[in-house]
Amino acid sequence: MPAAVLLALILVNPIGYMGGGGDDWHYLQSARCLVREGVCPPRTHWEARFPLILPMAIAMQFLGESAASVQLVPLLYTLAGLLLFSLNVRRLFGPSAAAIAGAVLAATPAISMHALQPMVDPVEFAWCMASLLAGQRAFECRSRSFALVAGACLAMAIFSRTTSILWLPICGLIWLQLPRDARWLARPFCIGMAAILATEALAYWAAAADPLYSWRLMLQHARIPSTELAPWVDTTRSPLLNPDFIAGWRRSMGIEVHWSIDPVLNLLADPKCGLTLMAAVGPAIVYRDAWQSNRTLARLSGYAALHFLLLTYVLAVDPKPRMFWIEFAAAAAVIGTIIPYAWRAGSHLLPAVLLGLIVARGALLAYDRPDLRQMAVAADTWVANLGPGNVATDEWTRRTLALTPSVAALPLQEQAARRYLLVLAGQDCPPGYVVTAQKWTRKTWAPFAWARDHALFIAPRIEPTLCVIERR
Repeated sequence: MPAAVLLALILVNPIGYMGGGGDDWHYLQSARCLVREGVCPPRTHWEARFPLILPMAIAMQFLGESAASVQLVPLLYTLAGLLLFSLNVRRLFGPSAAAIAGAVLAATPAISMHALQPMVDPVEFAWCMASLLAGQRAFECRSRSFALVAGACLAMAIFSRTTSILWLPICGLIWLQLPRDARWLARPFCIGMAAILATEALAYWAAAADPLYSWRLMLQHARIPSTELAPWVDTTRSPLLNPDFIAGWRRSMGIEVHWSIDPVLNLLADPKCGLTLMAAVGPAIVYRDAWQSNRTLARLSGYAALHFLLLTYVLAVDPKPRMFWIEFAAAAAVIGTIIPYAWRAGSHLLPAVLLGLIVARGALLAYDRPDLRQMAVAADTWVANLGPGNVATDEWTRRTLALTPSVAALPLQEQAARRYLLVLAGQDCPPGYVVTAQKWTRKTWAPFAWARDHALFIAPRIEPTLCVIERR
């Protein structure tokens, strides 16, 4: 069910790699380095995320560099994460809850819109879900082997992105709630986790004479210049428990009330995730009996809330939707549990409306995304017609169209004085004599036109323009 929903939304507009100023450019470059050199010692935290870039490099090596090979690994990780999530919900709440929760999570735009994008988010999520599933199995069977696997999977999540270390205090809380005859499972769990992390440390010790090298890269990432962070923030200080970092991140929806509540308000208003979060909170309040009678659901929600607080206010990460797959999964689990309860209670309209809105909104946002495939075809044609030796480009355009060989081979405008400049602009072409230009727009479906005009669950559309400017 979740895989079918995800693939259907992907087919609406199969866009993956976006480039520009995004992290996927760094992952693509890291994978290219592995294909070219074989071994590339990481210099940034992006380059140290081998659970993503190593499979990408393997796919690119054997399938050739293309949009398909670059997007294959994130798609497989996303599908694996959804499957493991559904299996977790099934074991905890039953098959009906699993089917609904999986479909809701797959239809959440923060998940479906990035299923093909080479990002570390689905990698971390898949390993976390694998750890949770193995942990459940270990508890049920009192199995040392499954506990070992659970620890190893959590270590792989930490290896993928170090923010997963926040699961350690949550694991501590779970351990305190275990029966005494099951607490011994913590030993093989820790052994499995330590084995993976020790292997990573030994590798960095051998390569860089520093077993903590990857952790130092992670702590230094805040010093990398970012347009998402206000210029007044002192990046020489640690972001940990730093109110300046929390206040300095650009708000995804532009809502600024107070730094302590802005992350929550912007997530609730964000079209990529807000409806899923509100659809979990609203019915949970209406159907309090289902919530109060299910202690597992309450604990799950509490763990997700704690994870959000630690991630946002302790690590002070950029609170964009892509960072909160765990929270969206918890919200989907709540929806998947509450909706069957409401249906059995005779309330059929509310569940149908909620599910319809979530799926329709996911389809609309997928449809609305700019089609980079058409831009790539146009850019390739224009460069061929003008002559590659006569065209330069800027860094943003080259990163965005990095999978178009003719554009990737163009020199930057600062490096070569060429007659023509190929530019991908946000709205309008930059000043100069425009030789040719094309704006990519999509006709809004009539039922959604009113909603867009009134900013109801639908964000303003981005309509990029590809331009060729002649230098005179």
